[in-house]
Amino acid sequence: MIYDSDCHIGGQRIFDDQCNNEVMNGYSPTDGPATKRPAEGLRERRRRETQRELSDAAIELFEKHGVTGTTVDEIAELAGTSPRTFFRYFPTKEAAVLQPTEDSESMLKAVSAAVVSGDPLLRALENTWLAQIAWFDSRPEEHDRALRVRRLVGQEPTLLALALRTEADQVDALTATATDAAGADSDALTARAAIGIVFLIVRLAFDEWARRAEIGTSASVREIYLEIRRSTAAMSDQLGDSVST
Repeated sequence: MIYDSDCHIGGQRIFDDQCNNEVMNGYSPTDGPATKRPAEGLRERRRRETQRELSDAAIELFEKHGVTGTTVDEIAELAGTSPRTFFRYFPTKEAAVLQPTEDSESMLKAVSAAVVSGDPLLRALENTWLAQIAWFDSRPEEHDRALRVRRLVGQEPTLLALALRTEADQVDALTATATDAAGADSDALTARAAIGIVFLIVRLAFDEWARRAEIGTSASVREIYLEIRRSTAAMSDQLGDSVST
């Protein structure tokens, strides 16, 4: 099964020696195509700028007035555009502060392409996440914005609900991709467990990064991720086949 080889969970280990050695001992996906955004033309660049301006306006207004105290009209006005333009980019005002839909879709496409070409699911998913993490680590100008968004998500129930629902949708989509690629050998439960493990480690890594950043401690999300990953692999070793059936 695609999700039960190399970096597997179907047996007694979550990450095997080959997978651990690649990630822990110098392997880096940051040279791969997943970390390089395609060259943008003027129209695409302006589209991204408008999307960012709307998102920045939403963050600023949510911080001042809360989600319920802010309207789409106010967000559009602050960004210097119209409500009609706003809805070309975001379906709701809450969506404006979270990861753009096309970024999520790009991640899913990258994982899907790797899995379909024969890569194990865990490796494909982890490489894609590590590429995104490397991009984030290399751009300190994004860090303050990330902290502001995380604070809002922690304070606003509607944002938290949307963030959780978005992650659940990503897990569903990746599970479907994995089971489709595995064909007759598909095991949706095992695929979902594998995907859930990686998503959990990534979430914990960003949570810990944010905790340290809030107290003024510099940290790398990638290094925190690898730290948690080592612990996860160690726990898998300790568990082994100890559970009786």
